[in-house]
Formats: sequence, C-alpha cells, structure tokens
Amino acid sequence: METKEPKTKKVKEIKEKKVKEPKPAKEPKAPKEPKAPKAKKAKKQMPEGYIGRPKPMKVKKQIFHKPTTKNYVELVVVLLIVGFITYLGIRLANVSSVNLTNVVRYDFVADKAPASYVLENQKLKMELDPLTTTFTITQKDTGKVWYSNPVGAKNDKLALLKERQNMQSPFLLKYSTENGVDTLYDFYSSSIEKKVYEIEQKGNELTVNYSIGEIETVYIYPMAITEKDMDVWLEKMSKSEQRSVKSNYRRLEDGTFLPSDDVNQLMKDYPMLKDEAIYLIRDNVQVYLKEKAQTIFEKAGYTMEDFQKDLEMYAGAKAKNVPGFNVSVTYKLDGNNLIVDVPFDKISYKTDFPIIRLSILPYFGAGGFEDNGFLLIPEGGGSIINFNNGKTKQNSYFADIYGWDYATDRKAVMTETRAAFPVFGISNGDSSFISIINQGAEYAGINADISGRMSSYNYAYAEYKMIHGEQYEASSRNINTQYAYEKGLPKGESINQIYTFVDGNSYVDMAKAYRTYLFGNKNEVKDKDVPVAVEIVGAVDKVQQVLGIPKTRPYKLTSYKETSEIINRIEEKGIKNTSYKLTGFINGGVRQQFLKKVKYISQLGGKSGFNKLAKEVGDKESKLYLDATVQYSNRTGFAGGFNRFKDPARFASTEVCEISEYSPVFYAKLDTRDTYYLLKPSLTQKIVDRLTKDVAKTGIDGISFHDNGYQLSSDYNVRNKVSRSASKNMQVAEFESVKEKGLGVMVNAGNAYSLSTADFITNMVMHGNEYALIDKSVPFYQIALHGNVNFTGIPINLSPENKQTLLEAAESGAGLSFTFMKAQEKALQDTFYSEYYAANYDNWEERLAQMYSEYNASLGKVVGSRIDNHEYLSDVVTCTTFENGIKVYVNFGYTDFTTSGGLKVPARDYKVEAK
Repeated sequence: METKEPKTKKVKEIKEKKVKEPKPAKEPKAPKEPKAPKAKKAKKQMPEGYIGRPKPMKVKKQIFHKPTTKNYVELVVVLLIVGFITYLGIRLANVSSVNLTNVVRYDFVADKAPASYVLENQKLKMELDPLTTTFTITQKDTGKVWYSNPVGAKNDKLALLKERQNMQSPFLLKYSTENGVDTLYDFYSSSIEKKVYEIEQKGNELTVNYSIGEIETVYIYPMAITEKDMDVWLEKMSKSEQRSVKSNYRRLEDGTFLPSDDVNQLMKDYPMLKDEAIYLIRDNVQVYLKEKAQTIFEKAGYTMEDFQKDLEMYAGAKAKNVPGFNVSVTYKLDGNNLIVDVPFDKISYKTDFPIIRLSILPYFGAGGFEDNGFLLIPEGGGSIINFNNGKTKQNSYFADIYGWDYATDRKAVMTETRAAFPVFGISNGDSSFISIINQGAEYAGINADISGRMSSYNYAYAEYKMIHGEQYEASSRNINTQYAYEKGLPKGESINQIYTFVDGNSYVDMAKAYRTYLFGNKNEVKDKDVPVAVEIVGAVDKVQQVLGIPKTRPYKLTSYKETSEIINRIEEKGIKNTSYKLTGFINGGVRQQFLKKVKYISQLGGKSGFNKLAKEVGDKESKLYLDATVQYSNRTGFAGGFNRFKDPARFASTEVCEISEYSPVFYAKLDTRDTYYLLKPSLTQKIVDRLTKDVAKTGIDGISFHDNGYQLSSDYNVRNKVSRSASKNMQVAEFESVKEKGLGVMVNAGNAYSLSTADFITNMVMHGNEYALIDKSVPFYQIALHGNVNFTGIPINLSPENKQTLLEAAESGAGLSFTFMKAQEKALQDTFYSEYYAANYDNWEERLAQMYSEYNASLGKVVGSRIDNHEYLSDVVTCTTFENGIKVYVNFGYTDFTTSGGLKVPARDYKVEAK
C-alpha cells in the first residue's frame, strides 16, 4: 500500500498540469460561440398535425449532388482495399493449404519376401535386399560389382550418425514449411528401419513404394460429418453396409452427452452441435473395420475431395498434421543400362510440408579410401575429381543443369553455376558408369564430394528441385518469414535416370557411351573447312541528347551497309565455311526490346538497308543468322506493345518476373541498370512464330537464338503454370518449327536438348570454372559432339587471353569464333558494353586472316572426323586422336614439350601429326 501513495500523488500532479496548461489556448476560441446550429434545427421542426415528408425530398436532391473530392478519395480507398483483398486472395491461393494429400502407409512383411529380388539380362544382374532395399549391379562381362550404398557405411568412423544414416539410404528427401524451415529425411531411418515400405516385382521391373516420416495410414471415409450429410451417403448403401458403417461412429447431439464427456471441449471443437447432430469416428477402430468402411464409402462414390472437405471439421486433424510422404521408385534393366524411374504422380506429401528436394541414389558407386578412380562432373566441357585428392578444405561441387531458372527470384548472385549436359559419372578400378538424366534434367543439379570431409567415401549424384517456393511479405505487421509454394508437382512428368555401365575406366570411354546415346553411330558433319562464326554487332542502347533532352536510343556500331562491306572483306581473305551472327540488328540493339514484331533500326539503314544486305550476301557461300532475344523484354512500355501485368512470367509468389542485373563486386542488385522481364513461355512461342515468318521473307539463312537453347525458365502463374520441363519441350518445338520453314538454327552454349536441331553452337564453354576441388578439365562433351554438330568457343578477340581460347579450340577440333564492329572502341564510352573493347574489325583483319589460315591448314582435316581418344601427356600437355588417325598436341604450359615420338610442341602452341 505504501508504494501506491506516491503514484497517486504523481497522477494528481499530472492531471493538474494538464488542466492548467490548455486554459490559455482556449481563450481565442471564444468568438466562435455565437454560432448557433441548434437554432436552425428548431426552425425545421414540424408543426403539430403536419403530415408532409420534406426529408425524403432532401435525400433525392443529395443523390444528384456533384461528387466532392472527399467522395473520390473514399471511392479510391474502397477500390484499393478491394484490390488488395483480391490480390491477397490470389497470393494465398498459391500458398499451401492445411489440407492433407493422400499419404498412405506401406508395410513390409518379411515373411512374404524372398531372400533377394533379382533382375537379370545378358549384360547386367541386379540383386535387391528386401530388408534394406539396397542393391548391387554386376557387370557380367567384367565381374565388376557396383553397390547402391557403401558396404561399410554403418561403421564409418569418420562420419557422424546423421551422415551414416544418409549413406545407408537409397534416397534423400528434403521438405520445408510455410516459414521456410528445411528438414532432410533419409529413407533409412525414416522408412526402412520402420518397415514402412513395400516391394513389387512385375516381369523385368522392380518397384519399391516408400512411406517416409510420421506415417499413419489415411483411410478415405468421413472422420466427422453432419447427420444430414451422413444420411445422403447412407442412402447409397445397403442395410448391412449401413449397420457396418454406423458401428464405427458415435452419434453426438446436444443434450445427449455422456457423464464422461468434456461437454465444453466438444462444443468448442464442434460448434454445429448447437443446431444439428453429427457423426464422429470412434477411437481405436480396428484396421479391418477401417478398410471395410473405406471400401463401402468408395463404392458409394465418396472421393478424396469429399474427404478433404469433411476433414476440415474434424478436431483431430490438426493434431495429426505431421510430415509424411510417399515416393515410388521403379528399376529396370535394358542392355548395359539400369533405368531408375520416379513418377511425379506417385509422389505424395502433406501440403503443409512440401517436398523441395529429392536426391536419387546419392551414394551409388561411391569409392572409398582404398579405391582408385575419379568423379566425372559436367563443369565446362567436363571435369574430373580424383578419389581421395585430399582437398577437404575446399567446397563440395554443385552445378545446376541448364543454369538458373529465372522464374525463381534471388536477392544476390555470387556465382551462377550451369551445366550444358545432364551427365555425371564415376570410374572405379577397371570399370565406370555414366548417369544420364533422361527425364527431369530441367530440375536437376549435380553434387559431388570427396572422402575425408563428411565421410570416408567419394560420391556424385543428381539432386532435384521439386516444389518451388518464394518468400513474400503477408503484411507489414507480420515480421515472420512467409513462403508461397506451387500447388503441386507437374502432372505426368517423372525423374528418369539411365545408369550406363562401361567396360573401361577412362573418361573417353564414358564420352563415347554418351555419344552413342545422343547420335547412335551417326557422323553428320561433312564439311571440309574449319567452321567459323563471326558475330557482327549492329547497335547498342546509349543515352543521347534529343533536342537537349537525354534519351536512350540505338547507337550505331555497324550499319547494314558496313556489315556487307565487312563480309565482303572477310570473303576476299579466303575465309570459308563462315556463319555470320547479326547481333543488335533489330528492336533497339543488343539489349533487345520486346519482340512483338521485327523492327529494323533506322540508324543502321532501316528495313530497305537490311533487305539490301540480305540480297548482297545471299549469293555467297556464307550464311547469315539474325540474332534475336525471345524470352525477355528490355526497356519496353505499353506503347511498344508490352503489358507488364499480362506478358511476363510469374514467380511462385505470384509476383511478375522482373529481373535485375547484379554487381560482380557486391553481388547485390544494381540499381543503376534497368530491370527487364522474363516473358511467359506461351508468349515466347508466338514471338518465335512471328520472327520465323519475318526472317523467311528476308531470304537469309536462319535465326540465332540469343537465349533459347542456353537459358531455360518456368512460369509459376497459378492460372497457367508452365513447368521447366514443359518450357524445354516448347523450346524444342520452336526449333523444329524454324527448321520446318527451311531456316537454320544457331544457339549459344548448346544445352543438350538443342542438339537434335542446332546447326551451329557458339560460345560453348570448353574449360569450366577452375574450382580448387577439380583436378583436370577434359573435353567430355566435345568428344561426344565432334563430327555431328559444329561448335565454337567464345570469341577469340574478346577473350581475356586469345591464345588460351585458341588452344582450347584446337584441343577438341572446334571451330573459330570472332566478334566485330565497324566503330572504334571509343564509341563504347558512356555505355554498358565494355565487353566489345577489342571488336574493331580494321584492327583485327590481318590477324583474323593469319590465324584462320594456320588453323584451317592444320585442323581442317579433322572437321568431319569423330574423336577417338584424348589423354594428358603431362599436367599441361594433351593429345587428341581423331578417328582418321590425325593427332593434335596442345601445350597449355609455358615451356616447350617433346613427345615420345620426338615431336616438339612449343610453349602455348599446338601441333598436328598426320597418320
């Protein structure tokens, strides 16, 4: 009580101060007192006995009053609120709901299983242990045995418990929550140990159905249902079925509760009891009765949708909402191949716990400390990581197949990984295998790591992105991170990996196996001269003064007329088999605007100038390809035909795909550069159709796709979602439609799905990133392609080191690539195009002629020949042998090298040795 007295005094003092302080301020308000609104109201009072109705008349007049500013403000506020609610509704429509999908529990019965399940053909034998679902593959020709999981994984002293469980698991699964919290489940501790799986064998196929996580068998019948709705279902059943079903339920009605019932809790859980009776499933119903009830309801037409609806009122549903998943895997043998198939339609999950990653056989073929071998990864044209190389302080390897999906947002970019071909492999002892991702490569990334870091094993595997999610802000008041996810996995798609076993241990043997997969025994290239790709840059965007006003406009680097002159000068130098890529020739220049239709650039000569160019070059052996960007829109507004709300693809958060450039120094988004938009794939198709028609009219030879065949993205628009796999199929169809019109196709980088239609691949990465973990770069992809597709590396004159780029081309027998413009380098000042710093044709003309002459004389003989062998003679000297017997020695080092046959290969040079 003593503590309250001073508080009371303080309160009184404060009140006194508050009363005294406002008094002086009220004095000037005294003059307002003469206003007497009440007197006016008195005048409006009705006399006694008056029956008239003046008030409604006033209301009618108000209806015709002119809207005031306040009215407009209120209307705008209302519209904004309605718009926000609608927008939020759309956003939330894409967020996981609390409903459950049909996750079922499988039970393994050991008594009914054989000692092992066996698949066998003339080349391979597969034996699967039913107690662990791990298996072995035996190559019959060599006797080599491959294990799905390391034999000593359980006792690996280097690995922690979690890693040991991972190594005993044939698959790994990662799920997330609406708050973005990720959790990894291994199948060993989450399914196999619990015996919640089943194995089925049908002919030459073996299927394992896994239940993963906290699994309780879900039976499809009402858990709680109103009496009115139950009567509807009972009417569809026979009398005996009705009795059987009713015995599983307890009928609850207000006023009929048992003394043991917690009435308050029941009324809270089921408020509808105040108005109607309900049926509530009894606890501890025996399994056979549950199965019988499910069969009866299914016969009556009860569906999963009905179950989801009834489940919403069941109080027990929330308590049992824990992570649970189903994954089905099918194995099949075909010649030297093990085929692993995981259909998306056979993957189930609870929508509060979406699957975000799935790893397939992560430790298949893993090599230990005592093994000799290497991991083959798709870095650049291919790279190898030797077993046990001791580089445990380096990061493990990862690369996205086909690069980043630009329909996935990101805050910063440190490095962008990409692999043009969906292949990895392992060589161990005298044998090897490659794993080709036949379906689902669009979602895959390749992981690889060595022994000594996490475990005693070296391994490589494919990890797949499943349900895609994006972070979003639900409201400014909500400080928790929220994620929106796709509604489900793409229907009808699957993961399909082919493990091809090779009776040899070299990366060349592995590359030949991939070549057979791609082309069979074909040898398509019939050229006699080295292919040359020459890119000519027309215009770039640059801020220029227009009537004293700064405005971004196309800035000429090479006009259409100057392009014709450059081509003529190249032809006069005797450079043959040349394909010209016309970059920045349409729609505003290199950073191309929305390609609703082809717009020739007036600063370069306009449509008539381009047609004249096409006609002049048409009589020559050279080929012209018009370069075009079809997936993106730059610097285009509504006036240019671009609708930023309708035309772009969307992230999983439903935001439009507005993409930023990133700083190579700070890795964050660059505010100084304009953003651009990823277009929805259906619009890209229309653009390609229009582009194809316009190019066909000009008479030039083909289309160079700046993005298709190099970049691949999804569209997560909830109204018309396009998966990355579907987007790939659309790109392939676009290439085929161009070919059907008699036009050629040129692409950048050469993603594997473009190989069947591409006539020329430019900017192929020969040597990839020199990660410290990697031991050697090898031309795996080039070995598979040479003789079937023409390809070049990056432009020699624009590369950081011209000689290195030339040597990389010679190593794989690739063509030569250059980029030119007529303007001097100083024209690039005050632009974002410093990459063209060495592109002036006049400065390079003589070097071009000399370089081509020497290269074509040496390597022109191997243009149409496939590669038979590649080897390292030292750490910096390679030898490539072609099927026609010609050998190409390349010395990447800085000292001369002499071969065992006495041939001297100068430092930083190449030599050709005829058969």
